[in-house]
Amino acid sequence: MDDDTNSIVEWKWQLIPIEEGIAEPDMQLKAYIDSFAEVVDRKYNSIICKFTDVMTHPRREIETSLGNLFADALAEVAECDVMLVGSGSIRSKQLGPAVTLKDYRACFPFEDYLSRFVIKGAQLKRVFAHIMRPENRNSEGECYQVNGRICAAYNNAAHSLISLSFSGSPVDDDRSYTIGLIGYHILNSAAFLNITNDELLANRPSKVVATSVPEVLEEYLKGHQNIGRKVEGRFTYL
Repeated sequence: MDDDTNSIVEWKWQLIPIEEGIAEPDMQLKAYIDSFAEVVDRKYNSIICKFTDVMTHPRREIETSLGNLFADALAEVAECDVMLVGSGSIRSKQLGPAVTLKDYRACFPFEDYLSRFVIKGAQLKRVFAHIMRPENRNSEGECYQVNGRICAAYNNAAHSLISLSFSGSPVDDDRSYTIGLIGYHILNSAAFLNITNDELLANRPSKVVATSVPEVLEEYLKGHQNIGRKVEGRFTYL
């Protein structure tokens, strides 16, 4: 180092593997680090809720019991008609029946915000026709889990959306519906949902419902013990 200019004037480097035996451990530092283990384990091994059964999420391209549970919970939190949860954001193939904080955070790890938008029924149909198309239901597509007030049917051979209903009634092209979306999917709405950000905001300004989706979902689970869901045909393919 050149003290006058506070700059590096000469250096050399080498890769040093970090492995056992490279140096004598600092036992005081090790004891200090280990002192946190009990606190951390106590926090993350605590049970935040219990499900009625094991909730599963075996594949991202299909409706799942765990996906249904998360979508229903976030729809209630956001007070929205339709909630779309990215299947890829659910990282565990199963969860429960006893759910620890560690297992929950491993299952749903992504920090992101949740917003509510208002769109027309015709736009909602376009969204579902896009996410349900066969080309999207592969290992590269962006698939979704949806809340229980929505039921959608798609014809694979005809490549068309057959029906879309909300609370048992057909979605009306001219009616307004509220839809909940997570930040990553808002930023990529044109590619993932076939609707632009301008279209999402055309009817009414959006409302940020939560700044941390994992936190509000965790709070929901803590307050709703012994809940569960089953696969019930929210998405149907013919």
